[in-house]
Amino acid sequence: MMHQTRVFVPAEYIEQVMEVSKGVFNNEEEVGFLKSCLYYLKEGLNADQAIDMAMIDYLIDL
Repeated sequence: MMHQTRVFVPAEYIEQVMEVSKGVFNNEEEVGFLKSCLYYLKEGLNADQAIDMAMIDYLIDL
């Protein structure tokens, strides 16, 4: 079994990401956007960077 390193993501970052996605996407799109943001947050990006990267992912997938 592989050992995963735990990454601390500040609650403020998660709140910021959730606030940005509220009312912008339908439910399915919002879940995808939030998953993408969480991936980037776990990679060490801050909330603004994660939002930007997730938005790029979203636009590419359109």
